[in-house]
Amino acid sequence: MAKVIRIGMLGFGTVGTGAYRMLEDNRVAITKKIGLPFEVVKIGIKDHTKDRGINDSLFTTDLNSIIEDPTIDVVMELIGGVDPAAELVEKALINGKHVVTANKELIAKHGSRLVHLAKSKGLDLHYEAAVGGGIPLIQPLKHQLAGNDVIRMMGILNGTTNYILTMMEEEQADFGVALAEAQAKGYAEADPTNDVEGIDTGYKISILASIAGGKQVPIEGIYREGITKLSITDIEYADSWGYKIKLLGISDFVGPDTVRVRIHPTMIKSSHPLASVNGVYNALWLHGDFVGDVMFSGRGAGSDPTGSAVIGDFLDVGRNIANGGSGSAIPYDLGMNTANMDDLETAYYLRMIVADQPNTLGEIAMVFGKYGISIAEMQMKTLPSNQGEIVFLTHEAVEREFQKALSEVAKLPCIVKVATFVRVDG
Repeated sequence: MAKVIRIGMLGFGTVGTGAYRMLEDNRVAITKKIGLPFEVVKIGIKDHTKDRGINDSLFTTDLNSIIEDPTIDVVMELIGGVDPAAELVEKALINGKHVVTANKELIAKHGSRLVHLAKSKGLDLHYEAAVGGGIPLIQPLKHQLAGNDVIRMMGILNGTTNYILTMMEEEQADFGVALAEAQAKGYAEADPTNDVEGIDTGYKISILASIAGGKQVPIEGIYREGITKLSITDIEYADSWGYKIKLLGISDFVGPDTVRVRIHPTMIKSSHPLASVNGVYNALWLHGDFVGDVMFSGRGAGSDPTGSAVIGDFLDVGRNIANGGSGSAIPYDLGMNTANMDDLETAYYLRMIVADQPNTLGEIAMVFGKYGISIAEMQMKTLPSNQGEIVFLTHEAVEREFQKALSEVAKLPCIVKVATFVRVDG
């Protein structure tokens, strides 16, 4: 049994810095909880010229030296992305090292393979920090909620987009202004594509759905839309009907080993628990067959919350090492089927700019009726230049039929532009 748990860190950015600081600041408490002392012995970085304010001898640009070091017990992979992280994590497991990672893309794409590898070696592979930052989501799904069939999950899983939408709502800021503010505050990258196009949310909801369903959800089977087409106008109309617009990752188990996973802006009732989650906060709401409705919420990103999740995983690993127990990696298989969007049944919000002329409503209604779409509510507004704005809330309709109707409506002579549509939940 090891006398000191030796840690090698891969990456020392925002998350790595937070994890290291927590290890140092809370060393006494963490040691007591594990039952063994620990030591960070190597930190892999790209650039050795930066002053990081800690012992310079810990740093190395040779990441493989950490993986190959036989004295290192635990590797913390905090680089992000798949290349070179996937190869490094695989090698670490092959070399008998436990792994803690905060890498959502890695787990979303290679989680099943890597967790099975860890299990075969009697090792731990933990990834709580990959989803939801400091919010405990992975562990409850793997343990406390594991006896439930998790029928549905809806999550605000990206703090950047939630901050942007909150600012648009509360300060009537245009999307571009809200994005610039998010970038100025460090919530959004210079290239915000992964956030605003829903890619980041896609990785996270796929991991959660994979754990809940016991099989990995293929990324290519996920439907995804971002928030770039939304405007203040859409948020104001939603509010007038008692709704909020959020970028949600949604997972619905629709059959044996079949799940529909989608990421898109969604109008939810203002009374829904997710509607009040604002700013950079994240949340996950789920419905289990026995537990009913459950929601987790908290700070979803940043150095301290994500670092906290990394160290929480390390505590589990350390206890296993201290007690001489086998690895507690819980594997899930490949082979989850994904349902496409065509058969989705939901309501829709639709905003159009139209010519201000007789029978415009009649022409639109004729097309909607042809595809079995009925209108629940409507608002109209006169615009300059002999134009008008018409906004509909529909009753539930089949996605396939709605898209056909939308395509046909867009070709009507009275339609200037189909401005926006948003799916409505509940």
